[in-house]
Amino acid sequence: MSESREWKVGDTTVRFEPPDLVWVHTRGRATLEDAIHLLEIYRELGQQRPILIVSDLSEATTLDRNGGRYLSEHVQPEWIQGSIYIGARLLHRAVAKGIALAVHLSGRAEVSALSKVHFVSSEVEARALIARMHAERFGNAA
Repeated sequence: MSESREWKVGDTTVRFEPPDLVWVHTRGRATLEDAIHLLEIYRELGQQRPILIVSDLSEATTLDRNGGRYLSEHVQPEWIQGSIYIGARLLHRAVAKGIALAVHLSGRAEVSALSKVHFVSSEVEARALIARMHAERFGNAA
């Protein structure tokens, strides 16, 4: 997919930036319904090529446990090359690591799935991490 796209899912805005970035900005709450719709987007994009999900949680209030469980049970590790969380509070970090751990424990991902989850405090830090990850994955192309 070579063009940018954008979706609105509840209190969340999702933006795809080619070739592989998915920006997720949650303002307010994230529900089970939101997780179901997000998974559909991740599936559509991730089946074309592995995606890097960057989730800005600095304005998120509530993350539904059932939504986290749904993602952990249905996301396919081959769709995701990594996840970066901006402004994640302790609870958000626990949910994010819990999803990765659940995918690993279900036998659908290697232990390295946990090392694909990153936390940063700003978009500037996220973009620097993205550049490093792309350099590792694609050589010096960012």
